[in-house]
Amino acid sequence: MFGIEDFSKPIVDFSNFDVSQLSDALIFGGAIVLIGMATVFAVLCLLWLFLVIFKVVFHDLPGKSPKKAKAVESAVQPDRSPDLRPAENGEIVAVLAAAVAMAESENSGMKFRVVSFKRV
Repeated sequence: MFGIEDFSKPIVDFSNFDVSQLSDALIFGGAIVLIGMATVFAVLCLLWLFLVIFKVVFHDLPGKSPKKAKAVESAVQPDRSPDLRPAENGEIVAVLAAAVAMAESENSGMKFRVVSFKRV
């Protein structure tokens, strides 16, 4: 099986080990590694070049209309409400405090600390 008939002999024989063979093998292995790395780097450079070419070619498609896009952006603006009055700020703080108290009561072993809250 697999060309090994005598199992009393070792598969690899290191009795005639020569250092020059090892150095030749290491040089050959290093060359293979460098060729592989250079190949991968070259393919990555080619992919980058293709992406740059696609950006140049397809950046301005004739079907797109930048004027329409700007008109839509100016027409649809989010509703910016004025700053909340002090009474509403108090209500927000009360709601946050109630949420924290409820979270603590549900899980008594849980450590819960409000670091900050931001108005959206």
